[in-house]
Amino acid sequence: MATVTSNPKYLPGLTRYISFVDEAGHAKDPNQRFLCLAGLLARETAWRELETQWAEACTEAGLRKPFHMMDLGRNEFRDWPDQKRRALLRPLLTAIENAGAVPIGSVVSLEWYRSLSPAHQRAFKDPHFLAFQSLTYQIAAAASIQLEPGPVTMVYAYHPEHSHGRASTQELWDAVRKYNPIIRLFMESYVERGPTDQAGLQAADLWAYELRHHFQVIRPAGKSPRWPFQQFVKLGLNYDFAHDFITYHDENGQTGLGRMSRVQRLGEIDLYKPGFFGLHPAKARQLEMHLRQLANTIRGAAART
Repeated sequence: MATVTSNPKYLPGLTRYISFVDEAGHAKDPNQRFLCLAGLLARETAWRELETQWAEACTEAGLRKPFHMMDLGRNEFRDWPDQKRRALLRPLLTAIENAGAVPIGSVVSLEWYRSLSPAHQRAFKDPHFLAFQSLTYQIAAAASIQLEPGPVTMVYAYHPEHSHGRASTQELWDAVRKYNPIIRLFMESYVERGPTDQAGLQAADLWAYELRHHFQVIRPAGKSPRWPFQQFVKLGLNYDFAHDFITYHDENGQTGLGRMSRVQRLGEIDLYKPGFFGLHPAKARQLEMHLRQLANTIRGAAART
């Protein structure tokens, strides 16, 4: 496994962080209603321990190679009973929790995006870039407001359509860094890796899958959130950082769930985006209330055990 390391010469003396980001839901798939990017932020030292726990869990489950969450219902996993799948996911989610990882998500409504005029779609180029920009921003914001703030080495899953050429994710990352003078300090470097190279990317894949599944399947059907998604909610809404746990792009613009959104909802100036004012749409408020009630229920159940 190729090791990702930070640059100790960049802002020396501060805590080093690494984030891993993966995608779920392809914009060109007509059956997909949402595109999601999901990131996990944790200290560099915590990722080393997660790699060990992740490998042990996969070995215990009899896996000889890294897997993709989409594979859990097919290929070698087709005949696995639900109990065996849960037995694999439980230690993987425990490893993410033990690492103190902060989950951050970015969701784009593809129904909204496809309703735009061709000219507007060309201007955005691809919904992946909308999700990428807000997610990258929120990861840096989260690192900047930790109890021990520090720069982030940002690792993204390699994407053949977006990682190269003009207006690539590398160029967009550079633009986010250039035009956000406060958070640029915490954006140490941009790195691309394949999911088989990094346990962190496999963990981000798990989070991306659950995020997309919740918006694509669970919420429209009015079903109860899946247990893995509940664990990410517990982690994502258990922080008082000035970042958004989830940002959501639709006809209302960009909204979010988290402290930064609450500041914007009150009409106050967002110091991370000078001059930016915003109000939180009713739908986003309802989703935030739902997720916070879910997080409180989970904490209450944990306290009784």
